[in-house]
Amino acid sequence: MKININYKLFTAMSTMCFSLSFAQKVEFTVPKSIDILENIIFDFKNDYTKEIAADAAAMEDNFSTTVDLFNLKYDGGDKNPYLNLALNKGAKSKQFIERASWMVSFKKISKKSTKVTIDIESIVPDRWSKKDVDVKLTKSTGKVENEIKEFLLTYKRPNFSSVQATADAAAEPTEEQMAAAEAQATAQMEELDNRRLIQQTTSKKLQALFGKKQLITLPTTADTFTKLLEIQPSEPECETCKGGKYSSWDIDEVFNLIYAKMNDGEEYYALQYYGDQKVAGLPYGLVFNESSASECKTKFARYKAQLYQTTVDVDANTSSALTVVTFKMDNRFVRLEFGNQYLTRLLVSNREQ
Repeated sequence: MKININYKLFTAMSTMCFSLSFAQKVEFTVPKSIDILENIIFDFKNDYTKEIAADAAAMEDNFSTTVDLFNLKYDGGDKNPYLNLALNKGAKSKQFIERASWMVSFKKISKKSTKVTIDIESIVPDRWSKKDVDVKLTKSTGKVENEIKEFLLTYKRPNFSSVQATADAAAEPTEEQMAAAEAQATAQMEELDNRRLIQQTTSKKLQALFGKKQLITLPTTADTFTKLLEIQPSEPECETCKGGKYSSWDIDEVFNLIYAKMNDGEEYYALQYYGDQKVAGLPYGLVFNESSASECKTKFARYKAQLYQTTVDVDANTSSALTVVTFKMDNRFVRLEFGNQYLTRLLVSNREQ
């Protein structure tokens, strides 16, 4: 956990804490100074924490910050132990919480004693669970509170002087290294500025193709795509394809869609984008040339999305690195490809790629 401290009391944080109807507060006393606790709370970790910047509020004799847990899954008997999830009527047991936050507050009692208060502050379901989860009735199980208590009572931070000595012993960067790092940072800023100038449009053909705002299910037929797109496909020859051919649609001069059934039983469709604009119209809020791999890994975390790099053949003698995010959604295997750091290809198959 990284720290981002603002040494003013966050009125908004306190208001939020008291305005939501979450679970009971947990209070206890730790025989350590508030200064020690302020430093070590940011070292708290478990399987669901992440290394992100955490806001903190401090006044004389008072301090508060949040502990955030991510990607909490619920599926029948396989429930995450940190929340007692309240479901709306008719909701299925399979739900997913992107983030849950607990407010941790310290109040100085004496030089060697601090009162600790822990209270759940916010719960954020992912887009599929938002309508099914009652966040105001969902309660903390008390497990994370106990973990934090145990941590504050027993944790001893590594000696700072020895850590600093090790850091000081490391070689300082050369002028060439500093110049290269500065040039890289400048190039990255220029790239971000240029991307901000790119206008985002929405493709009517993509909207027609994914009219239900969901991926097209498999098995299907080429006629399904032809009816949705209102475009007749070409049928290139393919030795390994069923019937010796596959179907290909050119869309708005910047998209190509192919659909194939293979002799070995594999079935898939793939949508490739060749343009340089940001184009919406895909399901789940995906945007060609805008959605990044890390964003997509987070977006589809409930499906255990995996992010990795692979190589693809450019020609007979050249290969290129390619970032990929893959996951299984129901009975479909989905592969998202990021040829220029942003989404350029979507592939859906009945088999893992």
